[in-house]
Amino acid sequence: MTIQARLTSCWRYPVKSMQGLDVPELHLDRHGAEGDREWALVLDADGKLASAKRFSTLLMAHADDDGITLPDGEFWSYDDPGASAALSGWLGRSVTLERATPGVQRVYDMTFDPPNDDAEFVEIPAPDGTFHDWAPLHLVVASTVQHCQSRRAGIEWHIRRFRPNLVLDADLAPFAEQDWVGLSVRVGEAELVVTQPTVRCAVPLRAQPGLPRRADLYRALTDLNQAFPNHLGLYLQVKKPGTVRVGDPVEVLGA
Repeated sequence: MTIQARLTSCWRYPVKSMQGLDVPELHLDRHGAEGDREWALVLDADGKLASAKRFSTLLMAHADDDGITLPDGEFWSYDDPGASAALSGWLGRSVTLERATPGVQRVYDMTFDPPNDDAEFVEIPAPDGTFHDWAPLHLVVASTVQHCQSRRAGIEWHIRRFRPNLVLDADLAPFAEQDWVGLSVRVGEAELVVTQPTVRCAVPLRAQPGLPRRADLYRALTDLNQAFPNHLGLYLQVKKPGTVRVGDPVEVLGA
């Protein structure tokens, strides 16, 4: 499949559900992007991952490679013995700052009715040894987001709402990237496999720094994406590890 596409931005999120980093390149292995969701807050009460799907406050903190900056500017490094207590006080519940460890699997809570904060939550296991959701990598095509913005101009369709790792600029019809499921995609040194369209949880609806809560985004995506209501983006696995860089061409291959 021949398309005109290139990688326009790379993102990684050192702590699950916190604001992340817009970086010039990502180093990919079979677990995803190096340094992505390397840390998470784990609820001491039940051992589940604290996620913005349930605790929207997490999106207001910023994480980089050195540590976490809370909304009031307070900074805690990952190796500070007082970090977990401070983060517990900020979040209003007892948590432990934990690093992803091979052989350790955590679960998180997710609702399938994102606009309803009182909806029933379901336990979803993260992939073994990681703090990812369904897959190690998430890709978004900018033209699809721009189409949504043009059709629902009252909603701020900022790319940060969707927390991608890879953002592509591609000459595609809106949501046409969903046809890539089952195909391989070459980006830079890496080769990726598209596993499924990305179902959107409550996180894109949440308020983030500079972005208000928009519960109506759920209805908009349900209306705009007829093939896969309330989906935007793609989940991927890493077939061939390597480094991807902003500006790299993107080639869609066969299965």
